[in-house]
Amino acid sequence: MFDLAIHGRFYAERLTSGWVYIEKGKIAKVSRERLGKAEAEITLSDSQFLIPAATDLHVHLRDWSQAKKETVESGTKSAVAGGVTTVADMPNTDPVLGSAGAIERRVELLLANSFTDFAVHAGAPTSPKEVPGLRRAGAFALKLYPPDLGRFPDMLKEASRARMKVVVHAEEYALVGTGTASYAEGVAIRKILKQVGPSSEVRFAHVSTFDGASELARSKPSHRRLTAEVTPHHLFMSDGVADERIGVTSRVNPSLRSASNSLKMRRMMRQGAFEFYATDHAPHTVEEKFQGAPGFPALEFALPLFLTKTRDVALVSRMYCEAPAAYLGIRKGKISPGYLADLVIIGRRDWKIDPEKFVSKARVTPFAGEIMRYAVDHVFKGGNTVYQGGRFRKVPPKLVVPAQLH
Repeated sequence: MFDLAIHGRFYAERLTSGWVYIEKGKIAKVSRERLGKAEAEITLSDSQFLIPAATDLHVHLRDWSQAKKETVESGTKSAVAGGVTTVADMPNTDPVLGSAGAIERRVELLLANSFTDFAVHAGAPTSPKEVPGLRRAGAFALKLYPPDLGRFPDMLKEASRARMKVVVHAEEYALVGTGTASYAEGVAIRKILKQVGPSSEVRFAHVSTFDGASELARSKPSHRRLTAEVTPHHLFMSDGVADERIGVTSRVNPSLRSASNSLKMRRMMRQGAFEFYATDHAPHTVEEKFQGAPGFPALEFALPLFLTKTRDVALVSRMYCEAPAAYLGIRKGKISPGYLADLVIIGRRDWKIDPEKFVSKARVTPFAGEIMRYAVDHVFKGGNTVYQGGRFRKVPPKLVVPAQLH
């Protein structure tokens, strides 16, 4: 007897109807026909379908001295409410995750408080020789910000030796905040591409310009291990609309771009220019936003937004579920036997993005008021219900550190 059977439409390479059977936290069988009994059964309505849960590679969870912005608990609950069961925490916390000791404390905090599985990015240490210690402490990747890019070759070399991935925020630091800031991304990407070999593994975070995306697309045939992520706000929001809606609080890094640029980015996405969709969930208080703090919350609505804007379940599943999970080396992101039963029931119904109802502590987003056509109805983690109808259940989280990083 199976633990759980879900009957209805589900996405497995394509939308189809049938049965998904779960046993011991994993998908045991997928069939068009009923195969046997289960201790519990769920029948989806005609307006619902089942997809893999999402994995978000770019999340700022704050906590510690920044707990007024967000805590691990509020941030990961926000993720679960949005159909995300694995997040990759970013290192610009306070204190910064730039030492083995800070990584160890972060892992302890996340194990105690996270409602999702998690991976941890490390910040650039004082010396490249400290990189192996970050890996041993539990970090899976080294995140480099614009001020760090002058040390990129040394950091890449040590990270490769330590079997850590490298992630870059590619903007030319000298141009940020100047009248030529819009060129900062393309300039930085071109510089980095001159410093990587054909087998170097580098992920470009939150690519925001057609220029930068085009540079990466041209380089990938000869640099097959380069990857790029794109955010909801750079795909589906423009600087003009954001300014009209929320004024001075629309600041984000990298900056929002023109409507024309966003259209080009969406076209490039359809052509396969980006491997990953990631929120760059960056919570701040309302007061901080009015003082210029950059970033928006997005975990609670990123999946419904992606489905609403594209109506393409295959694209959403590939970029927000399957590819990021594979990048982390976890058996999630597909409805297939042997994969973990991290799943989301999506309902086709209209609802409005209302920041006052967010689980996240952050409240400022240019997407406020937009109507979504899809909603997260039910979330499973390892076959267990972890979210339904506004109610959460915490199951023990796992630290994701891929055994073999190349």
